[in-house]
Amino acid sequence: MNKNMMRAAVMVTSLVLAGNVFGQIAEDSASNYNDWTGDPSLNEGFGFAPWTFDQSGSAGRYIGGTAIGDPSFGLFSNGVGAFSSAFRVFDNPLGVGDTFSVDIGHTPTINGEVGLNLINNGTIVFTLKFVGGDENWSINDGGADFGAGQAYAANTSLTFSFTYNGGNSYSYTFGSGSGNNFTATSDISSINEVGFYSVNQGADQNFGINNLAVIPEPSSIIMMGLAGLAAGGFTVLKRRKQS
Repeated sequence: MNKNMMRAAVMVTSLVLAGNVFGQIAEDSASNYNDWTGDPSLNEGFGFAPWTFDQSGSAGRYIGGTAIGDPSFGLFSNGVGAFSSAFRVFDNPLGVGDTFSVDIGHTPTINGEVGLNLINNGTIVFTLKFVGGDENWSINDGGADFGAGQAYAANTSLTFSFTYNGGNSYSYTFGSGSGNNFTATSDISSINEVGFYSVNQGADQNFGINNLAVIPEPSSIIMMGLAGLAAGGFTVLKRRKQS
């Protein structure tokens, strides 16, 4: 194997093991923004439609310091009836083997509820949430709530990932919790949006969000690398014929 092909092989391995940005379908983070409250067409990163928002009462959103660091996206809601939510549509629905991931976390007080929804053409089909008074995060995939395996952890950045396995099957990781090959009651075959929310969280509290990404199945990354290998091999062969 020549040096160019060896370099390409190393690149493929790195993409698979490290989830390199070149293998991402979509990506965005708070560091891409100066403000999250003005222009209704806020849309940085790639692979997503612009952010959309909904809120009521003493609630809102901002870029800055949150429970998971600075800068990050922050939602806040203070009082009964107050809520703030932010939504992001994917350019393409999750395909088989694709993974959506995001970092989230909350400050100490949750009087109401914080969490995220995965949405299938306008219908919520999966919810990850922490409800005030509970000890653990919970999941709902269309049936009854069940434990996510992650306990209350204020001011802690927790990475959530959701992998679509095909049909109504999915796997997830969230902090110390995980689950493989779960079967959702909801139809999860065309998840194309994520929504984040804070409902009556409490005065001077926030729900932090950052580092949204959609990552393709590993075989897709490998194919990208193999294409590079093939192109490199063809170039070497062409040079040899010309010499």
